[in-house]
Amino acid sequence: MKKDSWFYLIAVASGVLIWITVSAVSGRAEAWDSGLYFSVGMPVVCIVSMVQGFFEPRRPWRWGVVPLIGQFLWMLLTQGIGNLLPLGIVVFAVLSVPSIVAAQIGAFVAIRRARRDEV
Repeated sequence: MKKDSWFYLIAVASGVLIWITVSAVSGRAEAWDSGLYFSVGMPVVCIVSMVQGFFEPRRPWRWGVVPLIGQFLWMLLTQGIGNLLPLGIVVFAVLSVPSIVAAQIGAFVAIRRARRDEV
């Protein structure tokens, strides 16, 4: 399996696992209904995205988006398609911004480190 495939798998799995964990701990059907999602879940998503951006700095934005896509798909599987689906898509898009920034920071650090090591 190619390295990118593993990274996609890790990104989706981490997003889903965070969603499931926050839902289970908080007792909420949807993780984002709990304050834990924003105080613990999203920072963990950002850390995972940053680490992935560091180890695979090409197109790092994808490591910020893919975990949220995993969460979105899991929510669809467990909750079904509701009448607020368009709003949910917008919310997930907005929520992906911090993790995209984190992945970009990880990639920036990796590139700077590689350039420094070349000299």
